[in-house]
Amino acid sequence: MDDSHLPSPHNNFFHFAFSHASAVRSLIESHLPSSVIHSLDLDSLQLQKDSFVDDHLRESYSDLLYSVAWADEKGHSRTARIYLLLEHKSQIDQMTCLQLLRYVVRIWEQQHRNDQPLCPVFPLVIYHGESPWTAPRTLDELLGTPNALLPYSVRFTFPILDLCEIPDDKLAKDPFLQSVLSLLKYSRRKELVDRLESILRRLLFNATLDAQLARMNAAVFYILASNPNIPMSTLTMTVQNILPSRIEPGSIADQLLKQGRQEGRQEGRQEGRQEGRQEGRQEGHREGREDGRQEGIIQGEIRLIQTLQKILGTPVSEVSNFNNHSLEQLKALTQELQSQAEQRNQS
Repeated sequence: MDDSHLPSPHNNFFHFAFSHASAVRSLIESHLPSSVIHSLDLDSLQLQKDSFVDDHLRESYSDLLYSVAWADEKGHSRTARIYLLLEHKSQIDQMTCLQLLRYVVRIWEQQHRNDQPLCPVFPLVIYHGESPWTAPRTLDELLGTPNALLPYSVRFTFPILDLCEIPDDKLAKDPFLQSVLSLLKYSRRKELVDRLESILRRLLFNATLDAQLARMNAAVFYILASNPNIPMSTLTMTVQNILPSRIEPGSIADQLLKQGRQEGRQEGRQEGRQEGRQEGRQEGHREGREDGRQEGIIQGEIRLIQTLQKILGTPVSEVSNFNNHSLEQLKALTQELQSQAEQRNQS
C-alpha cells in the first residue's frame, strides 16, 4: 500500500510496523484465542496488496490485509485460506463496526468478481486511545436490534485489542512487537519520556543495520509528529545513545541529531558570552554576541519549520525564503504548522 495516501502519523507508523509479517505473527500468537491460533498455518501468512478503504477516507482510516491458510487438526496446511483484517484506532469511533463490515463486504465482492470462492474474514482492531473503548463491537449493539428480531438479523462482531487496558509486560513477548505496541500506547502520553530509551532499544533488538536505521527513522518521525511532551534535547540524546555512529545521512534521525548538535553549540556560545559578561568585556562585544544569539534563534526556528513541513508532507521551504521574515513571523508560522500536525494526529 502507498503510504503517501496515509498522511496521519498513526496510520503511517501502523503500516510500517504491521507490514512486517513477523510482527503480525507475533500479534496473533500473543493476543488471539488459542482455538484460532491452532486452526491457522502461520507459516503461510502473507500480506495482501489490496486496500479496501475509500480514497476520500484514507486520511482517517487504514487497513492491512493478510491471508493465511487453514490448518487441520494435525497442523497440516489446507488449500482454503482466510483473511486477517487489521485496523487501528487512536480514538473511539462509534461507527467502527459498520466500517469493518464495509471492508469485509468489499473483500467478498472482489472475490466474487474474480470468480473466487468467498473466504472467512477475521477483523482485529488495535486501539490505542487514552481511555477504554466504549463503542459498539457488534452490529446488533450498533443498531439496537430488538430481541425478537435477533434470529433474523445480520450478525457481525469484531474483537478489539485495547492497549490502555493491557499491562506493558503483557503487550507481547517479541521485542519488536512489544516496542511497537508500546509506542502506540504511549504515543500522546507524558509517560513516554521515561520509557523512550528502553522502547527504542527493543525496537532495534536483533535487527540488521539497514533494518535498525529504517525502524529508528520511522519511530523518530512518529514521535515528533504525535507527542509534544518529548523535549527535542531528550529525543536527540536518546537517539545518539542508541545509534551513536550509524545514522543514515538525510534521515529524520540525522536531521534531529544535527539540530541537537547545533543547539549544543549555541548553548556553548551562550555560556561563553555569559562568562565574558562576567569578566566585564566591552559593550561592543556584548552587542555583537547578542546579534549572534538572535541569528542562532532565527536559524533554529527555520529548522523547526522545515522539520514540521516534512512531517506534514508539504513542500519544504528553502532557507532563503525566510530572509525577510522577523522572528515573530517565524514563530507564528511554527505555531500554525504545529496546529496542523496536532489536528492530523487526532484523525
